[in-house]
Amino acid sequence: MTAVSSAPRHLRQRRRVPSYVVASALAAGWAAMLLAAPHMPAATGIRPFALFVHLAALVLGMGAVLSLDWFGLMWLIGRQDLLSLVRAAQVAHTPIWLGLAGLSLSGVFLAPDTSAPLTVVKLVAVLVVALNGLSAATVQRRLLALNGTTPPRRLLARAVLVATISQAGWWTATLVGFLNAQP
Repeated sequence: MTAVSSAPRHLRQRRRVPSYVVASALAAGWAAMLLAAPHMPAATGIRPFALFVHLAALVLGMGAVLSLDWFGLMWLIGRQDLLSLVRAAQVAHTPIWLGLAGLSLSGVFLAPDTSAPLTVVKLVAVLVVALNGLSAATVQRRLLALNGTTPPRRLLARAVLVATISQAGWWTATLVGFLNAQP
């Protein structure tokens, strides 16, 4: 008989999949969508639904990113403590990934022109956002492990870099999506 840990479930150590495995899976999924998109039928009945899902996923994912970055700004000006910021990141993690997944999957059904340079820029931005999300999760775990103590400058610099890459990637993909939607 095995003893059950008395620690709450969210505090128990979970076995983690190595980052390179997750990054490889993300890159493979991205490549599969890139290759599948030109071959998806652009049925007129599917497009409005796919567009709605795409916009709803954008609101979900980017909204969570912007909320989290607002918490980061509040921490920078001394209105929030670092532990609150890291806990907000834990909460925002799921809607960010759901939004990114929804954008990626619905985007395949929007018949993107994968030969257009702007579309390629958007798709690369999506891949960068996803891979950056893995780095964000690592930073988040390290900050949480500090349990409120002052983090080293190097870790803070990495957190700022992750947030900057996130913003650049989300806004690039959004701007290119807007430009591509123009008649």
